[in-house]
Amino acid sequence: MSRRATRRSVLAMATSGGLSAACEVGSPAAQTQQAATTKAPATIVYWCNLYQAGWEKVRAAATEYQNRFPQHKIEATNDPGAEVDYGAKMITAFAGGAAPDVIWTTSRRIVPFQGAGGLADLTPLYTASKIKTDQYYPLAIDEQSVNGKLYGMNQGWGVGLLAINRPLLEKAGVTLKPDFDKTWTHQDFLDLLKRVVKQDAQGNLETWGVDYTETWPLWWDFGAEFLDKERKKCVVNQTPGGAQALQFWSDLTHTQRVQPRRTGGDRPQGVDMWRSGRQAVFGNAGPYILAQWETLEFQPELVLRPLGPRPRAHRWYTDCYAMWNATKVKDAAWDFMAFAGTEGMRFVEQAGGFDIPGYKPIAETVFLQRNVLNLNKQRWLDAAKEARQQPLVKPWDEMNGVVSRQRGDLLDQKISPRDAAANIEREVNALL
Repeated sequence: MSRRATRRSVLAMATSGGLSAACEVGSPAAQTQQAATTKAPATIVYWCNLYQAGWEKVRAAATEYQNRFPQHKIEATNDPGAEVDYGAKMITAFAGGAAPDVIWTTSRRIVPFQGAGGLADLTPLYTASKIKTDQYYPLAIDEQSVNGKLYGMNQGWGVGLLAINRPLLEKAGVTLKPDFDKTWTHQDFLDLLKRVVKQDAQGNLETWGVDYTETWPLWWDFGAEFLDKERKKCVVNQTPGGAQALQFWSDLTHTQRVQPRRTGGDRPQGVDMWRSGRQAVFGNAGPYILAQWETLEFQPELVLRPLGPRPRAHRWYTDCYAMWNATKVKDAAWDFMAFAGTEGMRFVEQAGGFDIPGYKPIAETVFLQRNVLNLNKQRWLDAAKEARQQPLVKPWDEMNGVVSRQRGDLLDQKISPRDAAANIEREVNALL
């Protein structure tokens, strides 16, 4: 069987986004004249891993590229399944010689994909092009690099802010000063939440304060590091901050009673407490929420995380394009990535936007100028200045699974914060 036939057989296992059929319409004459006619016509196989609404926005860059350069054909496929399953499928495709030429992925997958020998080093392609790495955000470049080699073209990024329902807070008598979030503390955070929460006769939360979902920044709030500097050993239980952060989280639920328990009467079946206006603070307001919030009946506001005992840090994450190292259409694949990772972001924004464009000239103009829900989107750019990365070593999925499992047992009061921190450290060290 030919390589092309093999790739199509693999593609058939995923859910198609339909670009190869929908985007073969020729571009206007003026755009066609701008096409890179020195490039040989090529078919570029492109895989993505997004929920459908996100894919409909991100693929706008591919659609525009196809219109501008009709001599190339993009066979685009979107897999809306779990990221870990997509990652496993991609590594299998690398091994079988049936991988796509261009890959959309989160930066969490760069280390395992590179470790599987599947990614092309893009460093010489950046060097030969006019695209400079300083046109992107430094944390993104770092996340997409392994051993000094760059394997990604940043598509977009985000940071985990909070969001507030100001009308709900004001109804509870809470008055917020302008820019209060630049200086508010953990205690201010708790005081605010206690004023808005309501319990029924059985002690269940009828109105939530927060559903605090961000594990990593909470550790940073208390000065805890997850891995040592060499990223070869988990040290989260070797300083008081690791257990203290978990204690704070547990107390939000069981002592302060401003956060819902994981199960039971705090969580009425079929009710989205944020969307229904019964939750004061949303715990992870990354830019992915822009489209989701267009139907809210209240005006949300973005705010920075409160200050803990240690300097504040917001969780950073990025999405990117990568290239298969065995692609037969390297020039065309790079041309597409170079467009999608620069000017193509403008068309993603025109389609409604997915995350914060990774290319600074678009992020700091088009993204900020596009009015969505009257949100102060500058807050995301502000938070990026004090953002930190998660420890993206190869066993990321397994490490994150350990943290989630131990956190669940903690919130269910099966173990203590100290035991949870000790268990996390022991189990993660067994993975490293």
